[in-house]
Amino acid sequence: MSTRWCRRTSGPRGFDTYMVSERRDDERLWSELLGSVEAIVHHRLRAGDELEEIYTWFTNDNLRMAARLEARGFVRSEGPDGHVLTADLAKLPEPVPVPPGGYELGCMAGNADVHWRVESHRAAFAPSDLTVPIDERVRRTWPYRPELDRIVRTSDGEIAACCIAWLDENNDAGLLEPVSTHRAHQNRGLARLVVGDALRILGKAGATVAQVGTSSPAARAAYTATGFRPWKREITFRKRVKA
Repeated sequence: MSTRWCRRTSGPRGFDTYMVSERRDDERLWSELLGSVEAIVHHRLRAGDELEEIYTWFTNDNLRMAARLEARGFVRSEGPDGHVLTADLAKLPEPVPVPPGGYELGCMAGNADVHWRVESHRAAFAPSDLTVPIDERVRRTWPYRPELDRIVRTSDGEIAACCIAWLDENNDAGLLEPVSTHRAHQNRGLARLVVGDALRILGKAGATVAQVGTSSPAARAAYTATGFRPWKREITFRKRVKA
């Protein structure tokens, strides 16, 4: 049983839950797991974090998860559902995309790139409360691996697009989160470029499949162009919190 806290553009308020298949119907463990999440949230509130709500997301076939969350005061979001896409890393499109003039593919070079990545992400998802300290915390979080943190850099050193890939070595599976393109560099194929690069690096690291979630039609089109295929809808539940 494990919980992984994730950073999205709205801040460090989301959580994923995982349970090994043979224990997925153990209601006592689910109650303990969700209770531990809420305990962490209240600890962070007492420590001074400004959180108004927490949220989690899961695929539409997990009806029991919806009931568990509703029992703890979570409410389904009224906005459009997201979509989960998967990619078979043995069937990636060829040839490998070439960066347009003035851009180059690479990976994060450590603290020197943090400022540019934060600025790029904030420009892509404005308004966003991503900060340098939050980004640094993500990079300290297991199982972050620098070589899986892919970027498209301009000739001036700015980060135009970025994609963090996460590897689950036990299941040979990868996750892309987050993916972004600076608004000043959009509509140039950079999202497809950095996602395709991340998928190939994941494959070299041992992953056989990858997953990504989005609610944007434009993003779904970009992911499909790099080898992803639609899988399931993604439902979000939210809960207001207070200190």
